[in-house]
Amino acid sequence: MSTLTNADPKNLLPAVTEKLHALTAEELAVVERVLLQLEINRTVAELDAATDELRGKGMLDRLPEIIAEVRAQRRSAA
Repeated sequence: MSTLTNADPKNLLPAVTEKLHALTAEELAVVERVLLQLEINRTVAELDAATDELRGKGMLDRLPEIIAEVRAQRRSAA
């Protein structure tokens, strides 16, 4: 089996697409799960970075107070 690690980046998508067309339905399901996991990992990393930035700016210091206020408002509205 050939690898795509040394492939020219501009040729990578067509090469991957060709390989995808040769996969069975079960193999495609695995590929889809892998792609979803990559998306989850990317999103988690972005959220971690954003949270670190907010924490560094002191913007999360009031979070417990804000949560308590929202809960109190919801209780009084019910």
